[in-house]
Amino acid sequence: MPTASPTPVPTAEAVATSPVISPTSTQRPAPTGTVQPSPETGASLAFDPLAIRGTLTNGMSYYIRRNEEPRNRAQLFLVVRAGSVLEEEDERGLAHFVEHMAFNGTERFAKQQIIDYLESIGSSFGADLNAQTGHDRTMYWLEIPTDEPEAIETAFQILSDWAYSVTFAADEVEQERGVILEEWRGRQGFGSRLQDRLLPLLYGSSRYAERHPIGIPDVFETAPVERLKGFYERWYRPELMAVIVVGDFDSGMIERDVRRHFAPPPEGEAHQERASQSLATTRPSFEIPSHTAPRVEVFTDPEAPGTQLILARKVPPETGQDMAAFRRGVVERLAFMMIGARLSERRQVADPPYLWAGAGRGSLAEPLDIISFSAWVEQNGIERGLAALLEEVQRAMRHGFTDSELAREKVNLLSSVESVYKQRDQMSSADLAQSYISHFLNGTPVLGIEAEWDLYQQLLPQVTPEEVQAVAASWAEPDNTVLLVMMPEGNDADTSAKLASVVQMQLESAGTLYVESYVDDFDDVPLMASLPTPGDIASEEHIESIDARKWTLSNGINVIAKQTDFRNDEVVFGAFSPGGHSLVDDADHVSARYASRLAAGSGAGLHDNVTLEKLLAGKRVSVSPYIDELFEGFRGSASPEDAETMFQLISLYATAPRFDPAYFSRFESSLRSIAETRMAQPDAVLFDTLDTVMSRNHFRERPLTVQLLDELSLERAEAVYADRFADMGDATFIFVGAFEWEQLRSLAATYLASLPTGGRVEQWRDVGIDPPSQTQEHTVRIGIEPRSTTVLAFAGELGDSPEDILALNTAAEMLEIRLRERLREHLGGTYSIGVNASSSRLPNPEYEVFIAYGSDPSRVDELFGAVREELDWLRAGGDQKYLDTARELLRNPRQEQLRSNAFWLNRIQIAVQRNEPFTEISRFDERLEALTTEQIAAVAQRYIRDDRYVRVVLLPEE
Repeated sequence: MPTASPTPVPTAEAVATSPVISPTSTQRPAPTGTVQPSPETGASLAFDPLAIRGTLTNGMSYYIRRNEEPRNRAQLFLVVRAGSVLEEEDERGLAHFVEHMAFNGTERFAKQQIIDYLESIGSSFGADLNAQTGHDRTMYWLEIPTDEPEAIETAFQILSDWAYSVTFAADEVEQERGVILEEWRGRQGFGSRLQDRLLPLLYGSSRYAERHPIGIPDVFETAPVERLKGFYERWYRPELMAVIVVGDFDSGMIERDVRRHFAPPPEGEAHQERASQSLATTRPSFEIPSHTAPRVEVFTDPEAPGTQLILARKVPPETGQDMAAFRRGVVERLAFMMIGARLSERRQVADPPYLWAGAGRGSLAEPLDIISFSAWVEQNGIERGLAALLEEVQRAMRHGFTDSELAREKVNLLSSVESVYKQRDQMSSADLAQSYISHFLNGTPVLGIEAEWDLYQQLLPQVTPEEVQAVAASWAEPDNTVLLVMMPEGNDADTSAKLASVVQMQLESAGTLYVESYVDDFDDVPLMASLPTPGDIASEEHIESIDARKWTLSNGINVIAKQTDFRNDEVVFGAFSPGGHSLVDDADHVSARYASRLAAGSGAGLHDNVTLEKLLAGKRVSVSPYIDELFEGFRGSASPEDAETMFQLISLYATAPRFDPAYFSRFESSLRSIAETRMAQPDAVLFDTLDTVMSRNHFRERPLTVQLLDELSLERAEAVYADRFADMGDATFIFVGAFEWEQLRSLAATYLASLPTGGRVEQWRDVGIDPPSQTQEHTVRIGIEPRSTTVLAFAGELGDSPEDILALNTAAEMLEIRLRERLREHLGGTYSIGVNASSSRLPNPEYEVFIAYGSDPSRVDELFGAVREELDWLRAGGDQKYLDTARELLRNPRQEQLRSNAFWLNRIQIAVQRNEPFTEISRFDERLEALTTEQIAAVAQRYIRDDRYVRVVLLPEE
């Protein structure tokens, strides 16, 4: 099933540091929880004592755990150990089709009734209510309020029907074929073509290589209803299913509900027949064949976003459930942390062998994990980048890791586990549920964070360099190794074949490389050479409406602080000063745009970035400077015990920033690598076109190109940064979280009251980026796949009424539901449609409403006509039912946000920047409840006008 909105196109900067296939940072997670007192190798691992688990009489498993975050909410999952790998040749895609049909009618719920009901109680389709099909499993989930008994009962009825009673009405099956086709169509492109090359490389002749969960059109467009029902009846069996319930409830009551709804399955002739048939079918396992020689594939594609290497070694998953297995997981985690630090350090030079590199272990299929080393390189840097990866693997294998490296990563690992332990009563129900899902599917032990914390404290001091070197040695073993080289199209077949031959030789000769041992060049010195001369707090007041305090420091800086108990190990902060790059000349705009990134990547004070990372070992702290259009400042977070380090970093970034020429060189190279291929990527071109049209070709809204980067200058970036942070006297700092008042007062006086000020009071300027005043229609033709994307945008001047903003957001929620029902459920014309409304008061009160959806290119005009009809419906006020549902969809997230430090930080900052009273924060529910369909009609008529919009349509090349 889809998420509620289309996936946004990543920014150019994000692509620069993101792998196409990203391994998990810590591989298959180490087990967590309660154990026997001594960490003996053969000791068994006890299950989480705070959870209830069991097996019903029919074989179904269940897991129940009471948890209070978010309050008055619960997460429910139905997990089925059946996925696309179980499909026969004429069933390819039917596991996924079954998942779709679960939302299109069951014995107790007609089509759309499940979604309608859950949305009416505030569960958003996509985020809180969804499903997913993989090779080995299918998973359904929903979130419900637990202070409504009817909601709990209905939720269990829904899960029970999904498990036992999907109806597969013939007319609904036919209708859903179009939706699945659009989902398949939306996934076509570079990503699908990469998958088609990578998965056979990894899976070989295994069935996994041929059973993509999305399926193939030849099957899902024509498969008989009986074939679809047959898959469901064959594999949706109690012994292959688990119910997981985590939330704020009475666990005993929930266990009784589980037994009542799931054991035994519903009575009836059809169910008895299904049960007898399933007994004769054993769930098979499918092996993935091994190989001794490395496999190499060079994949070129016209829409490739860059050049990447993926070096992977296939290994069996960890199945141990004792102390020895836990220790292996800890040792391997440390090894990946150390090799990751080395790979990062190696790119911190002027001419690095790669732009980004990382390593990790991930679960790929039920019988297979992969250990992978990935790198983004420049287009002509494949051989050099691969050589660097191979050298680091060989270095770790032959020489191991230094005592100082191991000690540093032990501190880092223990610190991360400690943070989870400190916030053990504030973990989200969704995160806890994932550990029980992993236990059911993979047997991964779940011990509970209290025992995990004890165990890490006992085991980490015992881990030896020899143990982690043994892990590194396993990375270099040649068997079951594959290498995929991904690059933009442009080379002929002969060139690609020659490249494949070269990298094959590199891979096969890796064992003969000469590598020296690693030298951990690091002096453990103070972060700041000397502390600043403190100022003081000149005045103080209490802000009653938000229970916060405001201090004015002796240098004029304002501080607003709100103490909370939402997260025991978290303090978040934001700081802003008016000006931003709006005050910079056009000639310096590109340099200003990236200036804070260059400063943050260069280190701080006397320390380059590598040294800074080592100095911060074991500290839970993050600080980043920024220069936006209207403001410059800082943002970050820290554990309360690392609050002083956070303040020291603020001081260093403000008074002693670094601009490293080596970092500038590799940062610019990364951006150029992206820019060189950006115009070949359909989605990037679509949204670049939209941004250009919406800004009326404004000079400061130009998309990323190679020509644009010619304007990027290290010297000008440094000059802009120095000017923007030269005088902090008009800055406001906001702190929210679990701090101690006296400590915060002391730190503010020492590190903030000493920041440079000189009486300069600035104001940002309006640079004139305004949306078009008339309708514009644009078509973008790019891409080789038969798919289209339509983006419809409304933007303009926003009125002064706060009610208008809330009414516009509510109207967007109503419209998204209505468009989903019309375009997806009724017309079968799209898989996912998103509607998003946003507003801004600065530099001028403006609003934006975006509607985005994909479709068959031949249906673009038809669907746009349907959209316009639904916009007319909205301008007429919509319908009270949709307004009531939209209220709940906005109200429930707000209740969770009120217990979020980040929410309060953001709302306080917005109020100060806009000079609005803080009382507005608490008026949300009051204003939401007062909304009427007449107000919806008024804002839709005023802001979503039929005579003023921008439509950009992506179509394939002619």
